[in-house]
Amino acid sequence: MAEVHNFTPPGFIIDLLDFLKSLRHYVRYPTIFEGTIIGVLGYLALARLLRWRRYNAIHREYMKKYQEGTLTPEEAQRIILVSTTYDMPLLLNYSLAFALFKTYAVPSISKLLSVTGEFKSAETVSKRYADTEILIATWVACPISGFLDPNFKSSENGPPADDPRAMIALARVNWLHSRYRISNDDFVYTLCLFALEPSRWAKRYGWRELSPMECEAFYVFWVEIGRRMNMQDIPESLKAMIEWSRDYEVKNMIPAETNKEVAGYTMAELLSAVPIRFGLRSFAVRVALCLLEDRVRVGMMQPAQPWFFHALTRGVMAINWTTQRWFLLPRIYPCFPVKIDLPKPTGERCPTLYPNKWQYRPWYKPESTGLSYLQNKFLVAVGWHSEMPGPHLKSSGYRLEEMGPFKFESSAHEEVMQNAAELQGCPVAGPWSLEGRHLDEQASP
Repeated sequence: MAEVHNFTPPGFIIDLLDFLKSLRHYVRYPTIFEGTIIGVLGYLALARLLRWRRYNAIHREYMKKYQEGTLTPEEAQRIILVSTTYDMPLLLNYSLAFALFKTYAVPSISKLLSVTGEFKSAETVSKRYADTEILIATWVACPISGFLDPNFKSSENGPPADDPRAMIALARVNWLHSRYRISNDDFVYTLCLFALEPSRWAKRYGWRELSPMECEAFYVFWVEIGRRMNMQDIPESLKAMIEWSRDYEVKNMIPAETNKEVAGYTMAELLSAVPIRFGLRSFAVRVALCLLEDRVRVGMMQPAQPWFFHALTRGVMAINWTTQRWFLLPRIYPCFPVKIDLPKPTGERCPTLYPNKWQYRPWYKPESTGLSYLQNKFLVAVGWHSEMPGPHLKSSGYRLEEMGPFKFESSAHEEVMQNAAELQGCPVAGPWSLEGRHLDEQASP
């Protein structure tokens, strides 16, 4: 039988254990108040640590390239997606909506929009707004290279794009713009607003400002978009862009009836979900006007708002950013108007595309059954949506090469796909191609 050896710990370990036991006489459980304070401080520390994690990570990855002035458009896109999809998605999405809204204070732009007739009815205004948001969000969120690896260099004879959605959307916008006579300066001014407004909104209303690297990334990304839209004389630096856009506004942002007309239709669409009763809609309009700079408001021929409306607006926005900065944990998943991850195709058929959010008139929202149907009925009952989803609102989803006014839905699909291939430097094939579209149509009931 094996001999059993009893282990006796060294004397210093016994002394240490005796000392730790003696501490029990001096330690007590915290009171409820003390425990609450410790818990709150711990939560705030955790929120502070996690909220800046993505910001710090993207700056560690690209700070050197920013300092060297060698950021590529693909890298710039990765940088801006941190703020636009995780840190401040709702705020920066509205900043782009207001960027487009500001252009309506320029007579040369508002007159063209008025002539198109797209602002003459609630239906056409709502579809134009939905299509514009989807198209812009697609080329912001989906890789402009067409490939999921940002370091991959596409070539004409190389493999087809992993995700060609961005360039299909941009090619569709290029074709739609080619139907109208738009001056280069009007194009460049709109581009400037998309590059500059996010940083302005983040500084005024966000829980944090955009860093100099992020501001430069917005500039680099949107300059590349402008280049792919064949714009000329784009300002050669971020500082030059700020100065150019300011000079353009001084010269061109003047009052006009078409400014007022187009802005009025758009404001009505943006606030259509706000109830009219109890003066809530008119109150929302006055708050929205407080978000506009004076030059824009005057150009749209809108009345000035009293100081207390401005104070109320600033106060509400301050409460919002304070809550986000200090008390809320960061988002786990991205938030954006379109799906960033690749939809799963069925064989060679194109995947059905739906947005992530819907306006008052729910364009492209799928029809539903069961609990989802009841949810949609509830949203209509409370006035969040104007009506139930259906074929008249394109409930079957969308194809990027079809988007735009009703009269152009069936036009130029081949031309758009060819331009998309040229923009990304590689073919559009498989489920995203027109062949994939035809397979989808043949399989449809």
